[in-house]
Amino acid sequence: MKRRCWGKALVQLLLVFVFASIHGSSAQAQECAPNAICGGKIAPATSGYSPANGSSEALVRAGVGWESTPVFTGGFTVGLMLADARGDGTVRLYATQITNNTVREFSYDVAWTNTSNVSLPFYAEAALLAGDGRGKGGAHLYVGEFAFGGNGDVSEFTWNGASWTGVGMGATHQQLISAAAGDPRGDGLMHLYFGTGSAPPNNVAYEFNFVDPAWTFAPIQSSFAGQSTGAFGIAVGDGRNDTVQRVYEGVLDTVGGHVYAYEFSWNGAGWDSLRVADLGVGQVTGVAVGDARNDGINRVYVLQRNSGVFEFTYDGETFAQTADIPIGSEVLEIAIGDGQNDLTNRLYIAQFIPSRVVEVSFDGATWQTNLVGTLSGNVFRVRVGDARGDSVNRVYVSSSLGVYELAHQ
Repeated sequence: MKRRCWGKALVQLLLVFVFASIHGSSAQAQECAPNAICGGKIAPATSGYSPANGSSEALVRAGVGWESTPVFTGGFTVGLMLADARGDGTVRLYATQITNNTVREFSYDVAWTNTSNVSLPFYAEAALLAGDGRGKGGAHLYVGEFAFGGNGDVSEFTWNGASWTGVGMGATHQQLISAAAGDPRGDGLMHLYFGTGSAPPNNVAYEFNFVDPAWTFAPIQSSFAGQSTGAFGIAVGDGRNDTVQRVYEGVLDTVGGHVYAYEFSWNGAGWDSLRVADLGVGQVTGVAVGDARNDGINRVYVLQRNSGVFEFTYDGETFAQTADIPIGSEVLEIAIGDGQNDLTNRLYIAQFIPSRVVEVSFDGATWQTNLVGTLSGNVFRVRVGDARGDSVNRVYVSSSLGVYELAHQ
């Protein structure tokens, strides 16, 4: 399947965004769209922001067959995660409220309650992880710094039974915009990966490992000789169906102006890179790896901001594009999951404008798109899972007006 050709005017427009200097005044920053590529960096979610319909009132209109429940209203949230970050066997919902540098924790018991907060020492958006990063059977919360002028810090937070205690893990000196965790090294340990959103230096991500008694980290370098950077989306998974986990990420060549999808494999001493696709002009905002066709085969799904989803299947030697799923412009994240609790995986897409969440299902021949819900505040992230502990999966979205739960009826 051939990729579409983009017009000369669109190419010139992206290059203006990539090379325009936005360092300095807030007026310059306002010219960039939320989380868009500007000056070789990713703009914050608040950049040039205004509600899609001019309303500050939280409102969700669920799609047919869906029911909405507010988790948290009145706060600008971006990062979103379902996890057992306390290590007590209970999955909770975590969201970054970017206006006050806080990760809010929500627990469900008859109703949603804000059960604790993590005060961050820096500005963070979506670089949010949880798990046993130390390999000692515990649970921790991990957050990466987004801010342009910061140190690119990563911090670990641990629940002590009453509150969260934090410790610094290291400073990358790059903007950290996304995160994923897994075992691409195949050593049975959890490794943490934080995607970069700025250049130089010429790195696309950082890997953090705990080597007792301290954290160590090292970059995954770009395949391009000139300046390049990560492009928002990052995932860890078995994209080749060979039981080996690898890192998948969007990569921006800031010199050539193209955006690519890449696979990074650990060879025992360093990272080998394989180009999955040249995506032309258009920011990669999300990457997911999984069996969205429900045929037992994992594929790589790349979300491109100005169009939709591209599906890539490994054929034994390289990745071939096997689907082009148009969604529309301003799509910001993708997730794979069983949102309807019918043992069927589907794709879930967070769209900024129009502000909505869509569900994409494969019927055996074609991809079908349905509306999960629309929001009055702009949508940023989407997650699928059981956050109530009742063995029922639901869809969760973060937005400029809070966090919402959407359940299929």
